[in-house]
Amino acid sequence: MSILEMKVPSPGESITEVEIAEWMVEDGDYVEKDQTIAEVDSDKATLELPAEEAGTITLKAEMGDVVAVGQVVCLIDTAASKPEGGKSSSDAKSEPKNTVPSPGPVSSPSNQEKTYASGHPSVAAKKIIIIFFNSVSNYSFISIIFSSTSFSSFK
Repeated sequence: MSILEMKVPSPGESITEVEIAEWMVEDGDYVEKDQTIAEVDSDKATLELPAEEAGTITLKAEMGDVVAVGQVVCLIDTAASKPEGGKSSSDAKSEPKNTVPSPGPVSSPSNQEKTYASGHPSVAAKKIIIIFFNSVSNYSFISIIFSSTSFSSFK
């Protein structure tokens, strides 16, 4: 029985710990080499953790745990053979999850072309508009510029 210890790789120069954001596999699943087994969050980025070898995985950390760089987060039994039927956890979980609800439209002027973003200002645009509204005291000037769009949802 050959057991491979999977350790958290260093995501960057000054990062000493990461959080297990999501396990893409379950304890006891058979994983393929280079299959994404987890997503880890650091202060600077979200990174995928690939399986270093094929085998049966044993999880040693829970989702949400903060772990040190270099800490063992799972074990892979490389002597294990692929289960009958040829299915691995990557086959069962190949369909992406969509957990973010779609917001309704803010407003939609009838004389403009419809696009995928019609009526939905971006997060960056919202921040710029809020800063602009907070820094300008003459709101009549703003209402002339933005007369075709309703910004009531930004307050």
